[in-house]
Amino acid sequence: MVELETVKGSQRSAWHALLLWLGIVAALTVMFYNTFREMWIRWFPAWRTAGDLYHKITGGESYYTHGPLVPLVSLVIVLLLVRHVRIPVRPQRALGGIVLGLSLLLHLVACLARVNFVSGFAFIGVLCGLVLIFWGLEALKRLWFPIAFLIFMVPLPEVSIANLNFRLKMWASTIGVFLANLCGVMCERSGDWGNEVILSGDKRLVIANVCNGLRTLISLLAFGALYAYVCKLRGLWRVGLFLASIVVAVIANSVRILGLLIVADIWDEKVATGWFHDSSGILIFVLAFLLMFALEKAVLAIRAGLKRPAKIEPLFAGLLRTDQDEGQAGKLAMAVWRPSGMVSVVILGIAMGGTLWVSRSLPAVFDKQMAKKALPQQLSVAGAKWPGEDLELSQQEMDILETRDALVRQFRSAGTFVEISIIFSEDNRKGTHPPDLCLEGGGQDIVSKQNLEVTGVQNRGSVSCRELVTRQGQASMYYLYTYKCGREYTDSFYRQQWVVLLNGLLARNASGALIRVRTPVYGNDIVGARRRAVAFMQAGIPHIDTNLP
Repeated sequence: MVELETVKGSQRSAWHALLLWLGIVAALTVMFYNTFREMWIRWFPAWRTAGDLYHKITGGESYYTHGPLVPLVSLVIVLLLVRHVRIPVRPQRALGGIVLGLSLLLHLVACLARVNFVSGFAFIGVLCGLVLIFWGLEALKRLWFPIAFLIFMVPLPEVSIANLNFRLKMWASTIGVFLANLCGVMCERSGDWGNEVILSGDKRLVIANVCNGLRTLISLLAFGALYAYVCKLRGLWRVGLFLASIVVAVIANSVRILGLLIVADIWDEKVATGWFHDSSGILIFVLAFLLMFALEKAVLAIRAGLKRPAKIEPLFAGLLRTDQDEGQAGKLAMAVWRPSGMVSVVILGIAMGGTLWVSRSLPAVFDKQMAKKALPQQLSVAGAKWPGEDLELSQQEMDILETRDALVRQFRSAGTFVEISIIFSEDNRKGTHPPDLCLEGGGQDIVSKQNLEVTGVQNRGSVSCRELVTRQGQASMYYLYTYKCGREYTDSFYRQQWVVLLNGLLARNASGALIRVRTPVYGNDIVGARRRAVAFMQAGIPHIDTNLP
């Protein structure tokens, strides 16, 4: 009878533990729903648009297409660790509570500021806090890698990606041209187009974004971390091997660009940018993986040659499970059925409610169409009248901008045009983002960018701007833009975001806007395009100052 009561009690405890786990999963799902939704769109940009499943998965350009694999790899590692490694249950409730509380606070602040990637990192902190509360510090030492590995699923801010994107593009074209010349392929980078390579016979090859190594770099960092975790090296040698994946990515991409230039020189640009380009994208990972394996072997051989051979031990030497650790998975699962587990569920429930409240308490999107009133329908520029015509943005573009207050006005005269776009938000800093992102997403290659101070602005003197030159096919375009934050202007996206956020918290003027001027480049006459854009920026800013808060 006593034995039967014991069995029934164990069954009740198991059901209670299961309910607590379900409560934890439900609270985390609600809290981080928007975070993972944003991640999914970063992984698969085409998910924003209509279309079949195949198009949603393969469409668009993303540097985080490896993202969905990361949590799956982490889950597999966790299952293997639970099965083969001894994981004691020694809860550290105080330490775990501090980590959990700070992580949840960071998540709530990220939701308030709508900074999704910070919320993604907060999710990793929440997992660490729960492990400490339920199982303890020793368990976290066993499980640290699969939890930390989740960092590679969180997409970095797009503006950081865009800046790194351009730098890697420049490095890739420089190294590729250098290697090609060493191999006897006569080529050089164009002085005007930083990522355009001119070969003999007036052949031209543009080093596009997909060749710049960013996707390979991020993917190989994830692979490098995984490989360093299981390799035979230990200590700082592991860290060195992980960091070497950055160099490996650069080398592999340089070899790919070398191949593209050789194919373009022997055949033509179409062959290089066609089937060879697509197939080399797969081979680059094979080459990179071989380089990582070769690096490990080289380190082991060098240490052996120096009479300081590496001590090679199994990955979890001394930590593997024994017969005394049977039923470990059940013990880990039942560890939640304690007062600390119930308190954790209550805390997560409160944080879940806070997340919903903070998300819903964000200011409503401003929709008074002030941007269209910011400029006159006809603009006087250098004594000439330029009539304007408004262009409509698509629903998809408006959804991405997260504001309905936008103006795209095209002024035409003397056989050319200058287009001014104003994306305005009175109280929502998410309405603006660097034009680089949309331009690259639309298939244009950014071939030049720099800061430019526009002087001679009425009542201001000067305005800090950023200029871009893009190329798509044979057409080139010049862009000049600046960010408005309250009554100030800046060429820095980061400064604008911080100023708008700070103004909002201090109940100041929290308005923000992107002002962008676009005009075509005829031939290689960048100077002429710049002159037109600067004149329109000089003429437009005084109107914007008057009509936008």
